[in-house]
Amino acid sequence: MSVVVDHFKSLGAKYHHIRHNHRYGGALRYVTIVVGALVTAVGVLTIPYPGPGWATVFLGLLILSQELEWAARLRKKIMGLLNRFYSNYIDGNRLMQAVLAIGTCAIVFLTLWLTGGLALFGGWFGLDWAWLRSPLAG
Repeated sequence: MSVVVDHFKSLGAKYHHIRHNHRYGGALRYVTIVVGALVTAVGVLTIPYPGPGWATVFLGLLILSQELEWAARLRKKIMGLLNRFYSNYIDGNRLMQAVLAIGTCAIVFLTLWLTGGLALFGGWFGLDWAWLRSPLAG
């Protein structure tokens, strides 16, 4: 773990060197903020889905924290809150784990239905059931 932390620290040091000593360092600030905001936004959208939603949020905040102090504070605060939440309510609690799993499956199923994914998958298997068709996609 220490090797990873050291690697990120060295990347941060290189970033700050380029940012303050290179001719286009000022433009790098704005590129960093835009990229960090986009990565964070994608992470927020993907939180309810299986996969790296929260990790993407933290990556975006890590990118933003290179330029914005509030992003570093927010990242630390959210990580602390999530760790406390999981340790208090999820770890070892089979009922809450089942509720989270069912909720995640429901969100994925609803998204597939609304975007027309269920009808597409059904079409692959010759199923043309009316309820598979999305009310939004027609």
